[in-house]
Parts: sequence; structure tokens; C-alpha cells
Amino acid sequence: MKIFVLSLSLLLGAYASAQQRPTGMIFDPPSLRTIPYKAKLTTDSYQAMPASASLEKYCPTPGDQGQYGTCVAFATAYHLRTILYNKLQSEMAHGSMANINTNAAIFSPTFVYEQIKNQSDNNCQEGANPVDAFILMKKFGAAKISTVPYSCGASIRPNAKQEGLNFRITDYQILYSVDETDADLKIKATKKAISEGYPCALGFIVPESFYNPRGPVWREASTDNGPTGQHGRHAMCVVGYDDNKYGGAFRVLNSWGTNWADKGFVWIPYAAFARYSMMVIQAYGPAAPKPQPGPAKPDVPVLDVLLKGRVAFQMNTGETMSAVKVAGSSLDAGNKSTTGEELVAYKMDKAYASGTRFRFMITTSTECFLYAFATDLSGKVNKILPFADNMSPHIGSNSTVAFPSETKVVKMDENPGTDYLLILYAQQRLNADELLSTLNSLSGGLTQKIKKALGDQLISPASINYHPNDIGFDLKKGHQGTVVPLMVEIKHQ
Repeated sequence: MKIFVLSLSLLLGAYASAQQRPTGMIFDPPSLRTIPYKAKLTTDSYQAMPASASLEKYCPTPGDQGQYGTCVAFATAYHLRTILYNKLQSEMAHGSMANINTNAAIFSPTFVYEQIKNQSDNNCQEGANPVDAFILMKKFGAAKISTVPYSCGASIRPNAKQEGLNFRITDYQILYSVDETDADLKIKATKKAISEGYPCALGFIVPESFYNPRGPVWREASTDNGPTGQHGRHAMCVVGYDDNKYGGAFRVLNSWGTNWADKGFVWIPYAAFARYSMMVIQAYGPAAPKPQPGPAKPDVPVLDVLLKGRVAFQMNTGETMSAVKVAGSSLDAGNKSTTGEELVAYKMDKAYASGTRFRFMITTSTECFLYAFATDLSGKVNKILPFADNMSPHIGSNSTVAFPSETKVVKMDENPGTDYLLILYAQQRLNADELLSTLNSLSGGLTQKIKKALGDQLISPASINYHPNDIGFDLKKGHQGTVVPLMVEIKHQ
């Protein structure tokens, strides 16, 4: 009897201890909707993902937030930012992790939390909004934990703020709407981000069973009934997935110490992940540096990869709209450049009737920023991609974006003539609205407008292998500039 009572006492004590684990994520849908969202990709983009992907080799030893409501700061600074840093060190070492200590440069959760918490939160119990954490890390970065040790109420000194500027993230985007109910999209979008090599911050509803998983995988209990704990919502870091583990599961890094679950990590099956996740935010760090012609531009990441792109047009009937390469564009008739190379354009090999319904798909083999503009003989240019103000142009590797979508089409108007599409593959973010304004303020043909507007940002046609019989290109080594233009002429009658 004494043994039974003692065992029951220990069990209840462990359960109570588990229940006391802190959370700390403030869930604020309006602010989450301000984050640029990642473009929905085509079915083929998701089907091409590997069966598993992992960033675990870049992870520091899982942190422990103790009894403070600082999970957001741990998920974003201690874990996500440290992973990005360690990944960069590996890239600079040509993929080797041999001499990299993943705990050597852990980033301070206190640096983030103390600057985004409510000023009345003297005991670090009120939690924080992940939106504020990402805004801070993009604008001001993060200092290392050796500079700002983990504590509650610490002052962030000027030297720490100066250090933080050296470790800013370059971009972030939310993977799906906070109102999303499509479980399959939640799973595919998160897997795609991990397969691209980037960690994600996860906003998670915490049921009772999650505090004390039985082994390396968490499975829902029949008694789970909504959020629990002070905040009920918890921020963690997604660092991997595997289609063949536990029926398909995500690998998640938590901030409850190494005695929790699988030494601080846990596997969450896909179906449960989709039910309990409220948001996933993908973050980007600086790319490995490469030699740049001319003076260096600080804080402007340049993607050191060889870009390959392709654009495919398709009628609503499924028929392919083929095109061939030509020099320049008919928009430039009578207005040819007297200096420099002519840009390359593609022309549809036949005219289409007004009212023809079609879509086009833009594919990139490597990470880049995608923009598309449309114009006609009137000369007025319109931006069509990103097609919403809050849509991110940042597209991951091996991805295809459909315009207007895989299931929708656009229709040629009833004014016969020629329409023109300009697609830009950029290795740096462009100010699309400013570029649009500039294009509309310039005179001349389309190619001349592009050359005037982008100047030395344009990559020379000599450095681009444009495909002769389909709309696409392969970027050559040793190029200068950061933008590949693709121009397409579409005649309708």
C-alpha cells in the first residue's frame, strides 16, 4: 500500500510539475494579418518535396524558459535565429559542420523579450506577440546570450543593441492565413519551408497532454479539451519533417529544457499539427557572402546561386500556348536603343481570339523574388504580381506560382491588339510600387523603360542563356547585376 501511495504521489507530482510549464504567446490575428504572406504554390511544387528534411544539425541544445512567459523569445531568438546563424557558418564552410559548435553563438531571448513585452510586465509573465519579435529581429537583430544573459527585467545596453544590428534576419513571411482551415495546406506549406532550408516559428494551442508527452512523439489524448495554462498558446520552432515517422510528423524544438519529451524536441503527427497550429512564420537569414563587383552594399542579401526560370502559358482547355524567342519587343519599334545590348523577348507563335481564357505559371529553381507587370500599346504598365499588397514576392527554391491560380484564369479583353508581360526574377528585393511608378513615368518602348528603370541591376543578356523554344533561361556564372527580365508578347484578334 505504501508503495502504491508513493507511486501515485510521484505520478501526481510529475503531472502537476508538467502542468506548471509556462507558455507565453499572445495570439493577435489583426497583427498577424499584417505579415506578408507566402504565395500559394502549384500542386507540382509540393509534390516535388523530399520525403524528409531536417535542420536539427544546426540546432543549439534546447533552451529552457523556466517559469517565465518567454516562449516567443526562445522560439525566435534562442532557437530560430541561432539555427540561421549556424546554417550560415556551415554554408561558409562549404556545407561542413566539423568545426562548428552549435552552442557557440546562441542568441538572447532576453534581448528580444525585454524590448517587445508590455512595460507593466515586471515579472515576465504576460507573454509576447511573435509579430513584434520578427519586426524587432528584422530591424534591430538579436544580440548573443553571452552579451545579454537570460534573466527577467534586464536592461538592454547600447553595446548589445549595436551587436544586434550585425545579426538581423533578412525577411519573414507567414505561411497561411490565421483563418486557414485547410489542413493539407498547413502541412504542405510548412513542409515546403523546411525543405527550402529555413526554420519556422510555430504558434500552437496547448492541450493538457502536450505538457507531458510519453516518449519522442506527442499524441492527443481523448481528454484534451482546448487550450490550457495561463496563455493557452505556445511558440516553438519547427526544424524538420518526415513522412515515414509516426505516419508523417514534424520535428519541433521546444523551450522546456532537455528533460522534456525527446531531449527537448518532439515529433508532432501531421494531422495533430494541422489541428493545433494557429500560425507558422518562415524566417530568412543572410546568405553566404560572395565577391561583389564595386562597393559592397551592407545589409542587402544577395543570393549566391545560379538561377533557372521558366514561364508556361496554358489555356483553360489545357492547351499549351507556345512561344519563340525574338530580339527586343515590338513595343520598341522605331525606338531602338543606340547603345548596349537589346533585351530578349518571347512572342506567342500565334494570335488568340479576344475572350480567350488562360493562366501562366512562373517557375524558379532557386530562391528569388518574383515580380510581373503587364502593359499594352497604350503604354500604361500595371503590376500583376504580387497581386495583393500583403503578398510576399519572396519565393523558395523549386517552386511554381500560378497566375491568377491553378484553378482560375484571366480573359483577354475585347480590344484586339497586343498585350505585353514583363516578368522579373530578382536576387534582391525590389520596391515594386516604386518601380511601377518609374516605368509609367518614362517614355519609349518597354525594353527602354526597363533599362532606364533598373540600370545596372539588370543582368546582361550575354550572361543569360535564354531558351529558344520555350520561355525560360539559365543564368551563367560570373554575371553582374541581380535581375533577369523575361518579356512576352501576346497577340489577340
